[in-house]
Amino acid sequence: MREKLITELKNTALILIGLLCCAFAYNLYLIPNNIAAGGFTGIGQLVNSFCNISVGTVSILLNIPLFLFSMKTLGLRFGVRSLLAMLGLSLFIDYLPIPSATNDLLLATVFGGVLGGAGFGLILRGSATTGGTDMLASLIHRWFPAVRVSVGIFLVDGLVILASAFVFDQQAAMYALICAFMMNVVVDLVLEGPNSAHSYFIISDRSEDIARRLMDELERGVTAFSGKGMYSGRDKQVLLCVVNRFEAMQLRRIVFSIDPSAFVIANKAHEVLGEGFKEQG
Repeated sequence: MREKLITELKNTALILIGLLCCAFAYNLYLIPNNIAAGGFTGIGQLVNSFCNISVGTVSILLNIPLFLFSMKTLGLRFGVRSLLAMLGLSLFIDYLPIPSATNDLLLATVFGGVLGGAGFGLILRGSATTGGTDMLASLIHRWFPAVRVSVGIFLVDGLVILASAFVFDQQAAMYALICAFMMNVVVDLVLEGPNSAHSYFIISDRSEDIARRLMDELERGVTAFSGKGMYSGRDKQVLLCVVNRFEAMQLRRIVFSIDPSAFVIANKAHEVLGEGFKEQG
């Protein structure tokens, strides 16, 4: 019980710090300079330029239906935590009294991208998400399996950045593209260091249940090796699964929700080639 409480407090602290970093990134740098670097917040910036609806309010209106559709697959604890994080980010953006820090587009792009990427990375490390394009892309993939999640994220964010060229100007769109790239790089650094993929070895008495859930929910391949516990003398299956940065926390949640006593080893993957990752050649 004490360990669970400490874990929840750590997650809460990471999420809160991450939300503040994101709010500062948007209010200090991105929103005042019309840099709409994708996501529902970017859509909020576009809508706000036409009508008097705040950026955070637009984000909430777009996210609520996604959470209603996705809550079952997210799981209660992760889903509630993510819902609160989404609401917190929207409220912080709208109501924290943070003035613009600069009107230099290059400085705003660099500092906004780095600070926003660090914030979103910390939120993910706290076992939460703020919804947005990641969740929308997952739903699109569920409805249209031919459209992969990574492709869905690229399409949605790309359309937001493209639209910003018409709503604001072409220069703002180019800076938004740079900002989106920097955000993704920094998220990777916060979550995994220089590596964007982890290989997980999972040892459990319920390996078949874990493998089925991982394949169904993450749509990642799982390989089973025959093993033997030398202390107990019992035969066991050792699972191997490789996931990207967005799926790492969800893998852990799935494993320990099925078997709290599972033994999990995480390794940083220097390079991953094959389906779902980097293609060779």
